[in-house]
Amino acid sequence: MIKSDKTKLELIRLDGIRHLIISKISENELNEIIKREFKIDSGHSYETLKKLNRYQLIKIIENGNKINSDDINASYEQFRYGLKPGFTIFSFLKSLIKTIDINSVSSYISEKLNEIYYLEDSKYKNLKLKNVLKIDNNTYEFSYVYLSKYTYISESDEPNYIYELKDCFVWLNLENKFIAIKNCPNDIQNKLINIFSQLLNSSLYNIKITRKLIKEVFNGDIKKGTFVKPDANDDEVAKITISDDKLSKKRIFQNDVSSYDMSNTFLDEQLDDNTKSTLGINCKAGKIYLTKNVNATQFRKWSINSINKITSYLNNIQNCNEAEIFESRNILANTKYNKDVKNILENICYNIFLSISTGETSFIIKDNIIDINEKLDKKFYLSLFGFCDICGEETKMYCTQCNSSNLKVIKNKIICLDCGENATCFLCDEGHTVYFNDIYKLMKLIPTREFVDEINNLLFVNFNTRLDGTFVIEDNHLNIHQNLSGQIFDYSLIEEFKPILGVNVENVKDVLNKFNNIKEKCKKCNNYNCSICENTSDVCIMKLFVGFGDYRPSPHQGQEFGDVNFKITYADGKNYNFVGIAKSKPKSGILNLSDKGSREMIQQILSMSRDKRVKLIGAICPARFHDQLRQELYYLANITKVKLVILDDVFMSKLLVYKGV
Repeated sequence: MIKSDKTKLELIRLDGIRHLIISKISENELNEIIKREFKIDSGHSYETLKKLNRYQLIKIIENGNKINSDDINASYEQFRYGLKPGFTIFSFLKSLIKTIDINSVSSYISEKLNEIYYLEDSKYKNLKLKNVLKIDNNTYEFSYVYLSKYTYISESDEPNYIYELKDCFVWLNLENKFIAIKNCPNDIQNKLINIFSQLLNSSLYNIKITRKLIKEVFNGDIKKGTFVKPDANDDEVAKITISDDKLSKKRIFQNDVSSYDMSNTFLDEQLDDNTKSTLGINCKAGKIYLTKNVNATQFRKWSINSINKITSYLNNIQNCNEAEIFESRNILANTKYNKDVKNILENICYNIFLSISTGETSFIIKDNIIDINEKLDKKFYLSLFGFCDICGEETKMYCTQCNSSNLKVIKNKIICLDCGENATCFLCDEGHTVYFNDIYKLMKLIPTREFVDEINNLLFVNFNTRLDGTFVIEDNHLNIHQNLSGQIFDYSLIEEFKPILGVNVENVKDVLNKFNNIKEKCKKCNNYNCSICENTSDVCIMKLFVGFGDYRPSPHQGQEFGDVNFKITYADGKNYNFVGIAKSKPKSGILNLSDKGSREMIQQILSMSRDKRVKLIGAICPARFHDQLRQELYYLANITKVKLVILDDVFMSKLLVYKGV
């Protein structure tokens, strides 16, 4: 057997090799080969094939003398992309290289691959470039192989492992600025993303596949979908999967789940005149796959055509006729921003303008999210969040060293403020370790209410239009959020607080002055002191809430679960897990939006809003909440879709008297 034939057999699925053997070698002859080569005499050769590994199957082909190079080529063509062939689409905004020189690019990639260090027992290792081929007028295929660890229990009941050779590919199109990576483990995908980012000198961004994009690009009917609403209220379903052959035409799809994000969907797709398949889509990741096994030529043709349609659709939106209208107004001409900030603001405004004009809800934003955060730091709140593949959902991030969620982006690194760890991975809510490739994928920028108002004023003055809702920048996408459903609770309707409401405070000012010496937590806050705190005369804001439920003060690093937490009953008769974020009284007695304490409170509320255990968040401070701050908190409740209650100077003065302090 020539070397190229053996390489092809190493790349295709085991099912493909078995199919090739059965189609060319009779069962009697196969029985003889298996008996001679492996000393196995089962009498059921086709069943025995299922138990043989790749090396043994190739050995059969070598010794059978019935399978030639043409047969292997045909099988390779049929099975090389595997069961459920698919890819994940990425876009880039610029490229250092303008043309592909196969030799120089191959040399560069191979050099970068050689620099990767693998542990001896790594789950995936030895990623190698096998071939570069031009498969379309403007598209190049980079074929790779890697080793995938397979762990098993041996016949002697001992754990063991072997490595299996796997393949993947990258399609690169410089003209349409896309890269497609064959669906493969995240570790391999991330390595390929890193290499091509360096090759192009540009970041790669997942293309988010929205409902509108699906409707414009694919012709088949949606027949199944998973719809999620992470912050659904008590009367709503947080996640629902619906299946119907004509789902896209049904009311439940068009109306009932219109406010939900579509996370996954399946639709009919006509691959060519003679072939149909079910098309699966992971919308946020930009991952597409077919449920039908098709040959390589057919798969490439359909895939490249579909990707070109997607990129063409996105380019048409970005370069629509209204682009000239927008640019001609020069809406930031009379503002005092510098050139860099103007460019970022204009890009944000333009994408919002396009959303209003076209109905599309997601746009790749050309500026790096880290640059946006640094240059427009007063216009956004930064929230860090991750995605756990094991849990299959978004999660808060926890330090792997001290389990704190007090993480912050400092100079393009994620630092734990409690233990100083430079995080290269984090823990999810369930304790799974989650690795990340780029910091920007963990960053979410939420605009301030004032910034949204500023953009709306610019759009209204220049185009007589405004955004209905708000937007969020995440994973270098600007995503429009139109359905805001937060809720502000009235503390007078909380059953546990009703005894406090009847307290008469004769001199509010004198009572509040006592809070000058009562801080969020005392200086002696530690595990031991907090455990005996109820028997001491020490007072802190946390201690004032002792007696509500089973709450007891405890030291808190990183605000893992707020400052106070206990269950409450609201006027609707429902129980809620209440978590309070407390701040000390400012000298002025007024908590302003610009105060450091306010900014910290807002950041903690944003972090807490992602905690699935929390049903009601309390903003606690013995001060008057300035109207601007109240409005900002109402706005944040809406955009994060959380329930929020404000415990201000009036409530806290009554609580202090109620406690007899």
